[in-house]
Amino acid sequence: MNKMKTLSIIFLVFAFIFSLAACSNSSKTEPTNKGSDTVTESNDSADKGSNVNKQEEDDPATEEKYDLGGREIKISHWWDGTPNPETPEGENALEIQKRVEEKYNVKIKYIAQDLWETAEKLSSTVMAGEPYADIVFTAHVFPEVLIKGGYVLALDDFMDVKKETKLSDLIINSGSYGTGKTYGFLSGIPLFDQTGLFYNKRIFQDANLPTPTELQEQGKWDWDAFVDAAKKLTISKSGSGKIDQWGLTGSQFEIAKHLIHSNDAMIYDETAKKVTLDSPNAIEALDMLNKLYNEYKVIKRDEGNSWEDPARYFREGKVAMYPGGMWEIPNRFQNQMVDEYAFVPFPKGPKASDFIMGQTQLHVYMIPKGVKDPKMVYKIWEDLQDIDHVDENNRTSAESSFTDEASVENALNTFKITKFGRYGAFDFESNVWDLVRDISDSKVTPASGVAKVLPAMQAKVDKVLENE
Repeated sequence: MNKMKTLSIIFLVFAFIFSLAACSNSSKTEPTNKGSDTVTESNDSADKGSNVNKQEEDDPATEEKYDLGGREIKISHWWDGTPNPETPEGENALEIQKRVEEKYNVKIKYIAQDLWETAEKLSSTVMAGEPYADIVFTAHVFPEVLIKGGYVLALDDFMDVKKETKLSDLIINSGSYGTGKTYGFLSGIPLFDQTGLFYNKRIFQDANLPTPTELQEQGKWDWDAFVDAAKKLTISKSGSGKIDQWGLTGSQFEIAKHLIHSNDAMIYDETAKKVTLDSPNAIEALDMLNKLYNEYKVIKRDEGNSWEDPARYFREGKVAMYPGGMWEIPNRFQNQMVDEYAFVPFPKGPKASDFIMGQTQLHVYMIPKGVKDPKMVYKIWEDLQDIDHVDENNRTSAESSFTDEASVENALNTFKITKFGRYGAFDFESNVWDLVRDISDSKVTPASGVAKVLPAMQAKVDKVLENE
């Protein structure tokens, strides 16, 4: 129950932040066919090819219009996405919406659909031949199920995704879920979804140790440097012999995930459709988890609340390093920290050639099977977005989150080191929790622990992918 409660809180936080981001983005949208600044790179219009129609960029009146007969285009979220006319952002978004409605001769309607009932609602209405919405924002636990069941359309089935959309390569690839076709799409991956390592600047300064940022700049930010710092910063400041400052904190699950990803391994391989915790790289990462807890003893354990306690320890200045997500900054750290924090990628593992940020979840838009004129529906969605300003918006967000330029750049660079391995559809997170807790408590070795849980985990994957 505690595990599910934790997941529920995470999803609600993501939903809330994403809704704010969506509103903010829509306030800047211009329904013109400009070239796009993608998440990972800048592409001009020639690189992306032609959209539906290239017209004068700054004059919507010159755009070609399309007649969908006054049709209602329904867009579903798990909140009411209707712009609020009483705010400047909402007023601007409504102006954009009006221009899009006139361009396509449609009416846009936003539907608030319960998050956990979205998949059932989508699949049942598709089977009935009447999809309840034209575009559905889908929580990360559902895409694989919907794709396998044949309930959603691939953009590739009705358009050339590379040439006829503004989607970045990262979005195109991430929306495929290992199928080779793009089913899920976003204007850009939200910065708050990205993860890495936060550290306390004062603690490193007091110890006269090079900071993780300095080690990164010197090309020395790896597991060895990480362990060395954690050891030196786990001390008794009072001199009583009782440890009162720790090198590291975080839930067993979060620390394990970061170790696995940073050593060029994943919990789940989207392309192979296999749980890969038994790979040599993953086992090596779990061995390091065991050492951090039981040999080096540098991790401050939670006091019964793995969700709240680690963040509190870091916030209170008791711990030097904390692996986590950027969504935590406004909710847990900003204007709440005793000391100043900074951000770096999680240190590079011995089997990795570069830093890797594992992405295990991503909420996406999808078009249900049976939607009429899906290409036009996609174009309507794209015209409502702020794809041309993704990089700019992410930089603004990063600059509001950090006080030093190095942290800002590290935050933005996470998009270049992202590796997807999403597993939310398979409901095996409890198995991983059992594994990492047993390892941290010295109840099992990494290899024996993985051997114990892996068959059940793979069975859950197979059940979903076999559409049972």
